[in-house]
Amino acid sequence: MSKPGFRFSIVDGFFLALCAGATWGLRESMGPFVWIIAAAAGHFFLFCNVFRVRRSYELIWTGVFLANVAAWTFAGRFNWPGILSIQLPVTVAVIVLEIRSPDYHGILCKQRFPETTR
Repeated sequence: MSKPGFRFSIVDGFFLALCAGATWGLRESMGPFVWIIAAAAGHFFLFCNVFRVRRSYELIWTGVFLANVAAWTFAGRFNWPGILSIQLPVTVAVIVLEIRSPDYHGILCKQRFPETTR
């Protein structure tokens, strides 16, 4: 297992900058859909680098996100407040479940489990 806690690398910075550039560069051609790039990249960073969420939780979040965006799109009512009203509780649930896990190794894990040598 890798070193516990928050992590950030040059590759992470490059990835975030690339996604920010893509979001900015495609904003006119994609309209409100462009924020899908930022939402996915931001959550990827949050789950992989900050809270270090297990893969199964990431996949659940991704499945809900795809279904959520697709449902709003196919209903002809695509809007970010509606999408976020469903997605934000899923994000919070994923993070809370991970933090409560005895295997938690994300940010502040040493404060959560001070008796271990993680």
